[in-house]
Amino acid sequence: MTKLQVEYIRLAIATLVFIFIITLLFVLINQVQMDWFINTAQAITIPVLVLIVAVPIWMIVDLIRKQVADKSIFNLTFFISVISILLMLFAIKILS
Repeated sequence: MTKLQVEYIRLAIATLVFIFIITLLFVLINQVQMDWFINTAQAITIPVLVLIVAVPIWMIVDLIRKQVADKSIFNLTFFISVISILLMLFAIKILS
């Protein structure tokens, strides 16, 4: 697997997590009654939290090891990860 493919995998993971969080916030804020989604979201919240933490750590390790293939994809992935962390903290605050 090339370095560029790894960058695209990280970008895809960060984007999927971001979409999950945005959808969860939409459902919670608008009080949409989608029990199947809320139950699924409760089941995968822990893996999403792990991914939110793991992806930036993985990125920082690759940055230190100088194995970043494309800086623009790296920056986009890091930006999406940071925004996802902030949105997840906001979602946790709403649930409390």
